[in-house]
Amino acid sequence: MEPEHAQRPKRYLNYGRVAMLLSAIGMIGAILATYIYADHLSIGQQIAGHLALPIFAAVFKLSYVVRLAAHHAMGNLNAG
Repeated sequence: MEPEHAQRPKRYLNYGRVAMLLSAIGMIGAILATYIYADHLSIGQQIAGHLALPIFAAVFKLSYVVRLAAHHAMGNLNAG
């Protein structure tokens, strides 16, 4: 069994992957809400969608950095 400090990068890799997936789903939902289904939503919901889009994008980017840092900690320097 691996020691705790050796398992930590794998855990962060999984956290990064899950956060990337959830933020991508959030971005798709925000795009659908603000552009595709805008006629069916109130102005407040559209504003919330427009505000949520850059937030989800920032979370996606931070998650990607966490994923890269975890790969780096595991010695996989070719991950991208």
